[in-house]
Formats: sequence, structure tokens, C-alpha cells
Amino acid sequence: MPPPSQQHPVSKDMTVRAPQESLGAVLFMESWPAPTIDPPENSTLGRLAPHVVACAHATVVMDLQRPDVDMVVWGRRIPATWEGALTSCSQAPSALTLAGTPSEITDSLVNPALQQDWSPLILTDVRDLSALFGALTGGVRQHIQLITPSREETAFELPPDALRLICAYGGAGPEWCGSQNPKSGIVSTLTPFAVAFIKGAAEGKLGCLHRLPANIANGARPGPVLVMDTISR
Repeated sequence: MPPPSQQHPVSKDMTVRAPQESLGAVLFMESWPAPTIDPPENSTLGRLAPHVVACAHATVVMDLQRPDVDMVVWGRRIPATWEGALTSCSQAPSALTLAGTPSEITDSLVNPALQQDWSPLILTDVRDLSALFGALTGGVRQHIQLITPSREETAFELPPDALRLICAYGGAGPEWCGSQNPKSGIVSTLTPFAVAFIKGAAEGKLGCLHRLPANIANGARPGPVLVMDTISR
């Protein structure tokens, strides 16, 4: 993961058409554990859990504007051909790391060498998600990784900057914790292909702890994971 860096705000300009989404998508989880900002009298007690909003429609990303929301999950519905092609991938190539503006990322993704190593479906999705991520963050530079999680259990962490996007292309999704203490909090797993937008924890504020998926119980590979971060100017 890239090193922690200075915070900067998420852009308010979100008038962007998201990557293709399914019609008729429905809300499957409302803000949890509460839909509103904690009352001032409770601020000294601290929040017990991050506030998370999830929906199957891409418009859920608009909730990133809410100051009380820590993570937004777009539980998108992908075509059956996607799931079949991506979950049946044999061995993932070496980790891919890119950094630059959204336009520079797009140019890098058309590299013929990448097209030979990585599934065109994944590269096209990374391009589209990079464009959406850029619109949400005002076009700041991005740090992108396509990685295969190690067999060792990974530690929970917070985003290193203003916003992180994470998406798993395989049989297991990233995990997030419902409290600030992973040893006692409820750990939930994001479904494969769902896109999570996790806000960075500003100084003095709590955030949403998360980690890359571990190996599936039957020993199957979890598949590649996309991790996209903002880079401070």
C-alpha cells in the first residue's frame, strides 16, 4: 500500500455519468449504524462504528458528500459473462502499479504488454473506475495497484489519503470492521466486484478499517484486487 500522506478534501463536483450500471437496482443496506451525524453532546464519547451506505445503483457514490459517511459501497450487478471470465482466471500476473492523472492512467492501460498479461475486462473496468474516481476527487493524481493478496493474513488499515477505492475480481472480497477494534468488532466481507469508496480518516476523526481478502476456505485463490488511492498535490 502507498505510504500515508497529507489530507485533502474530496471534490464536491460529482456530476459525472458512472460506468454502466444495471437498471432496477435496489438499496440493500441503509447507513449503518446510524443515518445522521452524531449529536454534539455525544462527540466526546466517540462513534462506536463507521457509517456505511451501500446500494446496487451507482448513484450511491453521491453519498460521499455526506460528512457523516465513512464508506460507500456500490454493490454493482455485473454481467454473467464477467463473473465467469474473471473467476475462472488461472494465475494472476505480477502486481501492476500505476500513478498519474486519470488521463495518464488511461494512456498507460492501453499498453500492449498489459493487454497480454491482464484480462481486457479488468483493464477496461480499471479505466472506467479511474475516470469515476477522478471525477469524485477533482482529478487529483491516483495511485493504482492490481495485486493478488498474499497467503498471510493482512492487517486492518485506514486509507492513506483522502479517498480509497477497492474492488476484488475473484471469489473473495475485501473485509471491513464495524468498530475501531478488529479483535472485538464485527468483520464483514464485501462481495466480489462490489466497489467500495473509503474516506481517509482526517486528523482526530475515526475511519473505516479494512483489509485485503484472505484465501478462501477451500484453498482457492481470492483473485486480483484493485486498490486505488488519491495522491496529495
